[in-house]
Amino acid sequence: MKTLKLIANAKLNLYLDITSKRSDGYHNLKTVMQTIDLHDELEFIISDGTGIEIFCSRSDLPLNENNLVYKGMLAVFNYAYFSPGCKITVNLKKNIPSQAGMGGGSTDCAAAILAMDKLFHLELSYDELCTAAKMCGADVPFFIKGSTALCEGIGEKITQLEPLQADFAIVKPDESISTPEAYRAFDERGKSCGDYAAFEQALKANDKEKLGKSLYNAFSSCIETDKIHKAKRKLSDSGALGAQMTGSGSAVFGIFDNFQAAEAAAQTNEFEFSCICRATDYGVKEVE
Repeated sequence: MKTLKLIANAKLNLYLDITSKRSDGYHNLKTVMQTIDLHDELEFIISDGTGIEIFCSRSDLPLNENNLVYKGMLAVFNYAYFSPGCKITVNLKKNIPSQAGMGGGSTDCAAAILAMDKLFHLELSYDELCTAAKMCGADVPFFIKGSTALCEGIGEKITQLEPLQADFAIVKPDESISTPEAYRAFDERGKSCGDYAAFEQALKANDKEKLGKSLYNAFSSCIETDKIHKAKRKLSDSGALGAQMTGSGSAVFGIFDNFQAAEAAAQTNEFEFSCICRATDYGVKEVE
């Protein structure tokens, strides 16, 4: 029996612009994603037998081929023309909230891809891992490396940026927004008015104050509810240098100039979920 334990980090969209709608129905993006140290925990166990079995700490997630962990494993096997010939058991502990815009499913999928590569000694290159990841979803390739990256196209064109060092407080209202619903709302009434040049300049200078002012999410123009607006106001009133929704929501993050300020802002019971976290320079990591 062989065992591998991984942690899979969540992400924040520090900048998210929707630049166009494609003929295939997808949308072209310009987004800067940042991994943070809020993570899910995955244990992969290889034993005698056949098939894939997933156990999860949360009862609302599918445990069959509709689970992104399952899809990630199959994507690697299909890409590598490999049949494992054994039983694979996955124990998944979820800490990242769902439908929050934090990439919980995508990062778990990336962890599954990396786990299969390591456990079965497939020795896939980074580009090959990303190719398998693209078979599962547009966000998944980002998590193969994580850190700070500009993602374009539908999210699959990745340019690694200088790693950001920052502290965040995150709150999630007791509502969820599906990604397809968010894109439909943007197509109907959304608008793009981000200033990427200002954001890029602040990021390169590691100027937290200017970075806070240039955080941007195009979805805010069409799906920002009263609860999301309240979350942004709460973080701003608590000293955030800037506050913005991540992904298609509904989680909201604030960037702070120190960890203590972020910690104080996250000490609230007004929301369904709250935490403090730091930027990381990796997406998935093996743990002892």
